[in-house]
Amino acid sequence: MSQRVNCHKDFDFQVDVTIPNTAGVLATPAAGVITALKMRLAATRNGTAIHADVDALSASERAGQAARFYVSVDKAKLETHILTLGVGAPFFAVWSKTGDMDMENVRYLVDDGTNVA
Repeated sequence: MSQRVNCHKDFDFQVDVTIPNTAGVLATPAAGVITALKMRLAATRNGTAIHADVDALSASERAGQAARFYVSVDKAKLETHILTLGVGAPFFAVWSKTGDMDMENVRYLVDDGTNVA
């Protein structure tokens, strides 16, 4: 199920990261282990960014939540670049970190506030 994004409000895109441990099993790394994680908003899975304003956005790790990263995108960028895709249109948050996480994507739906709080 895809989450709807009200393009008339700021929105935090978020992802939880796991990496292989010494036994090769995916595990949640300790806080601060993953750095330089980036996100872009794309119209297609693993596609190029919709616009330079929503490309290569630096992610931050949530305080007290190891390996949970977010990127805040303000409503001006959402209204300008995402809402124009059309209400109900899918788009993707594509996360990447060379060597750790390449092309992880999360599907969202464009909304204008009529379907979300």
